[in-house]
Amino acid sequence: MKIKLLIVLTAFSAPFFAQSGPEEVVQEFFQAMADIDTLYLEQVLMDDLTLSSSFLVDEVNTIGKGTKEQFIQSIARSEVGELDEQISNLKVERDQGLANVWMDYTFYYRGKLSHCGVNNFSLVLENKSWKIVSLADSRRKTDCRSHEAKLLINDMLDNWHLGATNADSTLYFDLMANNSIYVGTDKSEVWSKRDFLNFAAPYFAKGKAWAFTKIDRNIYSKDYVNVAWFDEVLDTWMGPCRGSGVVTKDENGQWKVQHYILSVAVDNEDINDYIEIINKKK
Repeated sequence: MKIKLLIVLTAFSAPFFAQSGPEEVVQEFFQAMADIDTLYLEQVLMDDLTLSSSFLVDEVNTIGKGTKEQFIQSIARSEVGELDEQISNLKVERDQGLANVWMDYTFYYRGKLSHCGVNNFSLVLENKSWKIVSLADSRRKTDCRSHEAKLLINDMLDNWHLGATNADSTLYFDLMANNSIYVGTDKSEVWSKRDFLNFAAPYFAKGKAWAFTKIDRNIYSKDYVNVAWFDEVLDTWMGPCRGSGVVTKDENGQWKVQHYILSVAVDNEDINDYIEIINKKK
């Protein structure tokens, strides 16, 4: 039975990976970097891969070059979680078995900004599998748009939560878009900005609203121009909570909360107790 099962899994797995397009291959490439998966990198990179990097040295453009072997060795020297290359504004051009994938990127090493720029991947289709034949990038330490946008969004969300902590209704609700939606922990709490303001007004008037402290937050976007989304873990009076939402830029170019969902986080080992409590209320 085990042999038959292995054959079936192999039969289904091979076509799945063969159907990955250029964009998926590039995404998997960066995941392999983060996971230090040198086996995948060995398979997806052509043996005659060309690597080029463009950067300024004393205001003079300089080109650095490398080989497949050198690149894989540099990845192998790192540990899982140290390399984090975040991409945005991805564009794909394709003609039959040739593809070009261009994107902005921001590279973090051990959680700190290292540099940013653009990546340009050239891929060819070989036996139904896309392979990377060349990779060129530019590198700079300034004008890292996605990083700068994340800083602005992060500060805005921190100030938004601070507005509730300090019972500052002006700050809190000014950081919400006019047509924003707030989804609270109760199943009935799906509020427009006006509805939410009416609910919260008595708490703010007493000088005691709620204090949510950020533990962790992730911010994402396609291009960091006008729309981004996020998830966060919060320390609250209810215990750990999960918040997620969408932020947009207003007509003045300021990031505002457009949509927010708050939920109570329940550990997997406590889920049965939670279900028992819910069932008692039915």
